[in-house]
Amino acid sequence: MTEFREHLLNHCFEWVWDIEKKRFFCGPFLSVILDKQSDDGIRFKQLVELLDGKQAEYLKINIEKAIDTKQVVHCHLVFTIAKCKFLAEVIIESGNFKKVTGKICFKRTLPNKQEETQLIKQLFFNSKKLLIVCGIQNRILMTNAIMTSCLGYEEYEVLGQTFSSFSSDEESNLQEHLFDCESSGSWSGEILMRHKTGKLIPFSAQIIYYPNSHEDKSFFIYQLKQLDFTYSEMTQFTNTKNYWNWHWDWNNKTDFFKSIDAIKTQIASDESIVVFVINTFCNTKVNSVFSRWLISQSIPKLKAIKNIVKLGVLNDDQICGLYVSTKIINNIHKDITSIFTTLLNNNEQSDHTQINCHIGVSVDSSDAHTNQELLSHAAQALASISAGGLQLLTHKIKYFDNRINKIYDRKSKLKTALINCLKLNKIHAVYQPIISTRTFKIEKVEALTRFDLAVSFKYTTQELIDIAEENDLIHEIDQRMISISIKELPSLSVILQNDNLGLSINRSMVFSPKNRATLNDTLTFIKQSNIEPSRITIELTESAIFTDNPKILDAINHVHENNIVLAIDDFGSGYTSFGSLTKLPAGLIKIDKEITTGIVHDKQRQLMIKMFAQFIHAMQGKIIVEGVETEEELKILLELQVDYIQGYLFSKPLSLTDHQDTLANIAATIEQLQLKALTTKNTQISSIMDLVMPTLLHIQPDDRIEDFMSMFEQTDRLAVLKDKQCIGFITQNEINAAISPYVNTNAETKHDRLTLTKRAHQIMIPVEHTCHSDLSIDALVKHFLMFPSSIMVVTGKTGIYLGSISIEQAKVVMANMLKQL
Repeated sequence: MTEFREHLLNHCFEWVWDIEKKRFFCGPFLSVILDKQSDDGIRFKQLVELLDGKQAEYLKINIEKAIDTKQVVHCHLVFTIAKCKFLAEVIIESGNFKKVTGKICFKRTLPNKQEETQLIKQLFFNSKKLLIVCGIQNRILMTNAIMTSCLGYEEYEVLGQTFSSFSSDEESNLQEHLFDCESSGSWSGEILMRHKTGKLIPFSAQIIYYPNSHEDKSFFIYQLKQLDFTYSEMTQFTNTKNYWNWHWDWNNKTDFFKSIDAIKTQIASDESIVVFVINTFCNTKVNSVFSRWLISQSIPKLKAIKNIVKLGVLNDDQICGLYVSTKIINNIHKDITSIFTTLLNNNEQSDHTQINCHIGVSVDSSDAHTNQELLSHAAQALASISAGGLQLLTHKIKYFDNRINKIYDRKSKLKTALINCLKLNKIHAVYQPIISTRTFKIEKVEALTRFDLAVSFKYTTQELIDIAEENDLIHEIDQRMISISIKELPSLSVILQNDNLGLSINRSMVFSPKNRATLNDTLTFIKQSNIEPSRITIELTESAIFTDNPKILDAINHVHENNIVLAIDDFGSGYTSFGSLTKLPAGLIKIDKEITTGIVHDKQRQLMIKMFAQFIHAMQGKIIVEGVETEEELKILLELQVDYIQGYLFSKPLSLTDHQDTLANIAATIEQLQLKALTTKNTQISSIMDLVMPTLLHIQPDDRIEDFMSMFEQTDRLAVLKDKQCIGFITQNEINAAISPYVNTNAETKHDRLTLTKRAHQIMIPVEHTCHSDLSIDALVKHFLMFPSSIMVVTGKTGIYLGSISIEQAKVVMANMLKQL
């Protein structure tokens, strides 16, 4: 059979139909199907007999079309040959009423009757709907596993029984539905089914009738999907009038205003109350009882939202709500999106229970200052929504403050353009060189994303990245950028004349359904390329790295274990804890360009970068400064001992092909600024103050162990200061030796607990070695050669503690000295 298929599949055979002789000629094809050579062809009827169904008539129509139009005609036909079905393209190239010629190309095999039956069975039994097939007298012939999971019956318990035995609908109603099926072919509606326990369960139902000339072979197929409630139950419930007091936070305008007043007393100064009014649409009905009832059922779900959210009715028709958000516009919109995602998830509703809303919104202190204004403005926004509402999920929203509408209209247009940009693959990479301050050569490039959007207004890349993160598109963008940049890296290495050129790529760590495996996906892609992993740097923002999410932290460590360099991007933007930094495998720190700006005249910024550099160097890491644009900024950063420079001073981000002149341009800049003379100077350390590690955390001599134990989560060494002079140090080793091993265990006694009250001066290591800040580098190196495990305390001329130096900091100097020997 396999050999038979191989002779047909992906082969084209030329054919001739001699109409006068009533013979069909197609030598190689006929030899395959007849298993013998046939020079005088076969009757055309024999070919037609290989076709399924009414395809013979279809073939005839296409042949007549080719003859009439004198044009080539293509059609697809299904041939059954030796119980195998083949899809073939029949090409009718030329013809007249005497002779027709063409080709027949066999494309693929199709399931045969047996395979089709098996496939249909699988679809039937694996369906997520409850499927029931009934025959004569509406007795059950087949059902699937949903019968057990939904209604509790095993298959053997229902086969042969009438459908009505398991339905609570009256027999007459069910018969009426079946009569409708026989006349129109199908019926849709709701049916109550009886669980094995006796409980009634509602289903949306579709009954399809399959007639047959033999009545005993006609079938009714029931397709049933379980519902949370029936329309009749909802109507009966609302008629009790308990509806108005069920889940709503208020049921009139007076109580609504009271709720606003109460919440105003609870919120912080940076928060606002946002009021919204809703019109609902369900099955073309506006503000129906059904839609209000369904929304009321979802109100308890709003408790999962951290912010205050309340919902109620103003009258028999109008629903209104309020929530507390920050005064940041982006958060206001995010919060209302979250509310309606929680409140009305249309993906979980059947077609006849889907509710779409129009939402008018007013923001306190933005467009309104009284309760009456908040409600009035929200209602006015709702009334004018048809003249320019924004899309929010499947709903429409409009803010009374038109400034917010303009912002989100812009975001909506950018989102649409970004999605189209990704579909059309109009995304590319540009690369900005990262220059070593030691050699002034390009050691790395950072790959940056650029988009070609079809919009008439200007936009920033960061604006698009924010939109991508909000709409779960960032994973796709990151994956494409990684693919593009790694493929272009070899060519870029040639252009920039660095066989070991490094590549820095940004990776978003926004946690979302599509973005859960971000770092692992990146690692897999890098491994599949031929690039040495150590050449790749993954840049993560501070907010991504300093997280409590264990999955993200595990992924970060996993990437580091595979020799990929990790960099903290935009360092200093607010999340950093120096103690936490010591626990992360980050080899590079990128200083936020906001810190670089103004550094020439800002001594505090200079001191901040110096402190960062000293700290990172002590951890054997390196520091990159972004946004360097002037000669003055460069000279200051060189004095502060940073390792890499990135910025427009040397090169703006350029595409691969635009980097042809980059080396020459950077060489010209180096020459102009006379930087060559600095390449040796930058490797030298002029003063021991360049090595000093400021002690960021210190304690007093009389502080108790229990008061400062937690500080070791942020540092590995505490200085004990008295009158601004260092008198000793405490490490975790001293803590462990001082306190009872039973502390914080089930065996702890009162005496064990008392060990935590010991004072710092009782357990500290006294200072043994001190020096002034003017001590020579040579003298410091000699000291550590004699006392390698010591800590040198550095003081000012008046004895004030300036910091400390360990051999880890001194290693930098000692290594340079060894190189010069």
